[in-house]
Amino acid sequence: RACVCRVGGMSVVLAFRALVQQRTWSPESRLVVHQQMKSASFASFRPSLAKNTRALPVGYAPHIRSGHMTFSSNGSAQLHNDMHNGETGQVQGAPRCQQGEGETFLRRQAKVAVVGAGAAGLVAAKELRAEGHIVGVFEQAGQPGGTWVYDASIEEDDLLGVSDTRKQVHSSMYENLRTNIPREVMGYQAFWFGETFEDSRRFCGHREVLTYLQAFAKRFDLEPMIRYNTKVLQAVPVPVEGSPFGGPAWKVTTQTAGKENALSTEMFDALVVCNGHYTQPRLPKVEVEELYTGHIMHSHNYRTNATFAGQRVVVLGAGPSGEDLARDIADVAKDVFICARAWQNPLWASDPTPLGRRRNCVRRPMLRRLRADKRAELDDGSVLEGVDAIVYCTGYMYSFPFLSETGVISVEDNYVHPLYEQVFATKAPTLSLIGIPWKVIPFPQFELQSKWVARVLSGRAALPSDAEMEAAVAKFEEQLEPHGGTRLQRHAHMQGGEQFAYNERIAAACGEPPLPKWREDMYRATGTNKRERPEVYRDEYPDEALVAEARKWEEGQPQQLM
Repeated sequence: RACVCRVGGMSVVLAFRALVQQRTWSPESRLVVHQQMKSASFASFRPSLAKNTRALPVGYAPHIRSGHMTFSSNGSAQLHNDMHNGETGQVQGAPRCQQGEGETFLRRQAKVAVVGAGAAGLVAAKELRAEGHIVGVFEQAGQPGGTWVYDASIEEDDLLGVSDTRKQVHSSMYENLRTNIPREVMGYQAFWFGETFEDSRRFCGHREVLTYLQAFAKRFDLEPMIRYNTKVLQAVPVPVEGSPFGGPAWKVTTQTAGKENALSTEMFDALVVCNGHYTQPRLPKVEVEELYTGHIMHSHNYRTNATFAGQRVVVLGAGPSGEDLARDIADVAKDVFICARAWQNPLWASDPTPLGRRRNCVRRPMLRRLRADKRAELDDGSVLEGVDAIVYCTGYMYSFPFLSETGVISVEDNYVHPLYEQVFATKAPTLSLIGIPWKVIPFPQFELQSKWVARVLSGRAALPSDAEMEAAVAKFEEQLEPHGGTRLQRHAHMQGGEQFAYNERIAAACGEPPLPKWREDMYRATGTNKRERPEVYRDEYPDEALVAEARKWEEGQPQQLM
């Protein structure tokens, strides 16, 4: 199945016969033809059916009607108009706007800018193109993968990431990182991650994940849409009276590496932000005396444990990064102390059992003050002597510098608002953000969010009214501390077990079936195993039945071509 824009009946047939020669097509194959309802001239026409992609016109085409063409391997083709009874009827295989009898088959085509080509940006590009949109992806690095692209360099001039003018390193990946969820549950629905590329471990290293993402980009031919080494400097909303997309257009200004003095500006109907949130460090409120001479850094700039050989090290924070980095450092350090207020397993707070391969890592209460004489005072009044280094594993802040002057969204105490279902900006619904929730299984959630965005833009899915979206945001905020709730505002986007009900809502909103139950079961089984056996959960796991269920599910899935 493929898609072209109809410039004229004969031109479609001739173009398609040429395309057929590039591939052996079955008699059941179908070409979906989009005919412009109003006259328009197009700058170019890029057929790429041989790579299973939609060939789309470059230009603004907000209203199009659908038809289809059947053809055989010898190049003969027959054009069918799926329209009858005016603008409604039963479309055979063409994308639809609404369900039920008397369907309307107007589908909007948007020119969409995607910021970032990491795990979120790649699947956003795939789903937007599959829905018929024109997509441009801006990636500041020279390859896809985002935070999964390991970069050995660090921000040497600012290890805490305080200065806005520092030379920023995007990735926070460290050399020995392994995933904390198994590969079967981690992968996209459309691209199975159960098979091995180079690293056969279920909880694989970061290079295996990057290889998977790059294979995903290759499988769905995404790279032609990506503009590498291009940074988005500014995105400004531009009001469009009577916009078919329900919000402003976006004027996007970019800068290409090596051409710093030559800025480019381009207009888009919609903006999809996929820039990640593991680059800007979030720092704790800890008193550090000015004359302290030890080493202080945020985990964003941690790459290897070599710096800490023979030292006494405090790791502040007991989330996934804190637990993992503490054990990595303990392989070479003299002593490691994990200091925190809360633990993934509440029983760990009172458990004195040493951790790590060398049993030289212990859990302690939260750090309160670091003195110049290298004494660390803890919340319970105890003191750690001779602390040579401290590593803050305290998470990250959301940052959207290219949107800072728009007033469309704000970030307060790490709460991004106002967003409907943590995706659509209620003040400008043509702005959407993929990947805001955390403590989730990210890739399949990105995939659902991307389908939703793509279908809202095309008209196959609809957002509630402005008033309904604003009410939903207000209800969400009722649970937060500043609004009288009990949830910390900085944890507004933390989901954990809440992600599964959220994913079901997003799937329903875009007309997709819910994610298979084995994903939730495997995630929960992994969490239980990790809390009970934190030292070995990545290599010893009692979920063989779930693995078998996942593989059976994968074998029953149809192959996706787009």
